Amino acid sequence: MTSLVLAALLLGGAPEVKGGIRWERDFEVALKKAKNSGKPVMIDFWADWCGWCHRLDETTYRDPKVVQLSKGFVPLKLNAEGTRAEVAIAVRYGVSSLPTIAFISPSGRMVLLLQGFQGPAQFPKVMEQAKTMASKLISWETTLAKNPNDPEALLGLGIHVLDASLYDEARELLARAREVDGERPVTDRKQARLLLGTLEYYAGRQPQAEQVLKEGLALPTPTEYDAKLLYVLGKNYLKWGRNQEARRTLQSVVTDYASNPIAQKAKESLVAMDAR
Repeated sequence: MTSLVLAALLLGGAPEVKGGIRWERDFEVALKKAKNSGKPVMIDFWADWCGWCHRLDETTYRDPKVVQLSKGFVPLKLNAEGTRAEVAIAVRYGVSSLPTIAFISPSGRMVLLLQGFQGPAQFPKVMEQAKTMASKLISWETTLAKNPNDPEALLGLGIHVLDASLYDEARELLARAREVDGERPVTDRKQARLLLGTLEYYAGRQPQAEQVLKEGLALPTPTEYDAKLLYVLGKNYLKWGRNQEARRTLQSVVTDYASNPIAQKAKESLVAMDAR
């Protein structure tokens, strides 16, 4: 164990590295700085016992390129087993192992979550990826702060939070996008209805799912989303107990979109129906 790490353990805090990243230690302060600067936050979750956390401090966080790239973020160190507030933040962002590095927007939305040690050769690529993703997210958030009904930003943010498994928030954003996207390209409108209809399907809201999916299919001009819209509609009928409509809809997927990979899934659903 190095004297640097030993000193940190005795003092009960993460080690400060001379010439390395300048870390914030307070979550609210970091968010405030992020909002004022328009930068995302890079959170390093650590604990006293975590040897790989200290190795990050001794290697990756001292790398000149990493230090330089860190200036595009608000770096924040939080002890995942520290104060009650720190523990709550770790739980909020799904920290289940250490080290974990979370990149979040100034509003606190997750951008990217990285678990495990990353050396100085790999970590700059992660930082650059997080910066690109954060730029889009911050742009959507900024747009919606000015115009809460911007359909492009609602769809983009809705897809982002859906990818983060934030299903309730995704449903709310996509529903709002659906209400105001009348002038958007048909592809975007169908995508919004496919995603929203799928969320309603999984939530057990079959009538709402049917309405949204059929609305998507009724939009003019075929797109890459039509086969999926029809497939989810068939699955929705099946879950609803409307077997005749489910069979007819799934068969349409097989017949009308034979070259689409979703046709195989429709065939499998039909075989499962026959088996029952």
